[in-house]
Amino acid sequence: MIPKGKAPNGQKGVALVLTLLILTLLVTAGLELNRAVRVEANLAGNFRDLTQAYYIAQSGVEIARALIQEDEPSYDALDEKWAQFEFLAYHSDMLFKEGRFTGQIMDESAKFNPNGLIDAYGHVDQKKKDQLERLLTLLQYDPQVVDAILDWLDPDDQKRPLGAEKEYYMAQKHPYVPKNGPLESLGEMLLIKGMDSSTFYGEEGRDGLRNYLTIHSEGKININTASLPVLMSLSPKVDQAMAQGVLDYRSKKPFQKMEDLRSLPGWDSVYPQISSELTVRSNYFSLELQGNYREARAVVQTAIKREGKRTRILYWKAG
Repeated sequence: MIPKGKAPNGQKGVALVLTLLILTLLVTAGLELNRAVRVEANLAGNFRDLTQAYYIAQSGVEIARALIQEDEPSYDALDEKWAQFEFLAYHSDMLFKEGRFTGQIMDESAKFNPNGLIDAYGHVDQKKKDQLERLLTLLQYDPQVVDAILDWLDPDDQKRPLGAEKEYYMAQKHPYVPKNGPLESLGEMLLIKGMDSSTFYGEEGRDGLRNYLTIHSEGKININTASLPVLMSLSPKVDQAMAQGVLDYRSKKPFQKMEDLRSLPGWDSVYPQISSELTVRSNYFSLELQGNYREARAVVQTAIKREGKRTRILYWKAG
């Protein structure tokens, strides 16, 4: 008979195990709750910092717009305030506690607009076609891709010798139809036959084609901001020495009117054939900007159009 008030050793052992088990469960639950709270706090903190970084990036865009709006529009050159935005951005940490933005404003009229290859009537602009072929050759890319670009842009379904129309694109692993209209984004070019990522983005030792193209411009080339290859692409008569002469001239004094170009060696004879393709000003600018707050980063890409003393956002991508 078991004495009153005493439990068998087996029951004591079971009670101890149950007590330890419950205690373990309580401790584990407490630790898990603590971890969950810390994770939630970290997520909330990360979201807060990322949001702050995005707002800083937006602030940079608004500063860029203000510089463009205040600019004297008679000509646009690399010695103006909008072109010095990168320097201003370098000192932006003075504007934000624990934050800053980086980036630069680019003149889109420094680039070639492929949408100008086809005119309003669906016909090829031969002068621009020749210019794009020269630009591709100067950048060491195959100019034969121009046929496929023209087929993508023009409204008909007639395939050019080296081009592609609906039949080609519908036969791909993931079928799609060609645009048969103007590009709505430069990235769309990656859908065109022969336009691979190494050509578009570039590769080691060679710039990508996207650095020389735009869909946001009036189609003329700003001689105050255009690169050496773009200047050379204007005519087969423009050699490297002539193009370098433009860069040297504008480094001291911007072209305030197009006719100033004629004073440079070699340009007077070629000017009449290309003057319709030139300008010294721009109303289209692009900006790639990164907002930084603590460890968070937010990137904004935008295209801006100047309309008198105001500006309008044409394109916005955040991420």
